[in-house]
Amino acid sequence: MIKLKRFIAIWAIIAVAFPGFAQQTAVKATAKFDSTHILVGDHLKLHLDVQCSKGTAPRIQNHEEWGMKNCEVLDVASPISKTKGNQTSYRQDYIVTAFDTGVCIIAPILIFLDDTLPAAVTDTLKFYVDTLPQFVDTAENFRDIKLPMGGLEKVPPHKSKAPVIIGSFLGIAALITLIILFFTLWLPKIKEKKKLKERQLRRESSGAIALGHIKELRAKELCEKGRPKEHYSELSMILRTYLDDQWDVNAKEMVTDEIMSELNHLDVTEQQKMELLSFFRLSDLVKYAKQQPPMEDNARHIDNVTRFVSDTDRREQQLRAQQSDQHKK
Repeated sequence: MIKLKRFIAIWAIIAVAFPGFAQQTAVKATAKFDSTHILVGDHLKLHLDVQCSKGTAPRIQNHEEWGMKNCEVLDVASPISKTKGNQTSYRQDYIVTAFDTGVCIIAPILIFLDDTLPAAVTDTLKFYVDTLPQFVDTAENFRDIKLPMGGLEKVPPHKSKAPVIIGSFLGIAALITLIILFFTLWLPKIKEKKKLKERQLRRESSGAIALGHIKELRAKELCEKGRPKEHYSELSMILRTYLDDQWDVNAKEMVTDEIMSELNHLDVTEQQKMELLSFFRLSDLVKYAKQQPPMEDNARHIDNVTRFVSDTDRREQQLRAQQSDQHKK
């Protein structure tokens, strides 16, 4: 676009400075396209004709210096010259293309006889670029409209898009509703069922797991090795974990008095409560007061914890089996 404005300005200056230039020059230049419309990426020919006096050698402005908008020159043919009488004519063909739709413009092309001022100039050229082949080529004469083979085509009746739009809207609304129901109703129920199943599995295996850990603790013989603090810490954690798994008592986070308070709400005998209370108090003394209990006390407490786990787990297993049978009936 800048080149186009520059060349138009040059021609305006020439026209003002030399008002009689057109009548005085002996050079005449014309340029035209072989079509006024092309498709995007297609090409057309630009024919540039220059007529001058015999013996004169005109120089056509280099195409790289042309002012062009939305188009470019692909190829330049070799010039052809003919002499008739005192006149010599030159023909120069160019291949022009464009890759954007719309109007394409080539500014006036300058013809020189020397290196100073132009001796002739062409008109401004333009053509149009379309995306579809149905265009009118103004370079050709008008032709009669031809009917398609078989006569007039029947245009199918117009179909309304309203049902499709309404159907799409209802489908999207239904999908959104299902997503909302899934996250607000069904997903919480699925999570709750999964949680209950995990809870049931933990309860059923809580006794076996606790007894297995006690057996491993006995094999370590920590008290015999002078490490009673480690022994009571591990045994206390085994018992607290069993209470949590079996009855949902968060014993791991409770002190002794809180655990004993929770046991009052469970199916535990008074003898079992007294044995657990004695164990937890001695465990606290060993862990925090560094007390060294005798070996017989160590053996008695681990036996009491083992018996408590075994008896209560067996009773809970029987209770769950009875409830399951009643539910089936």
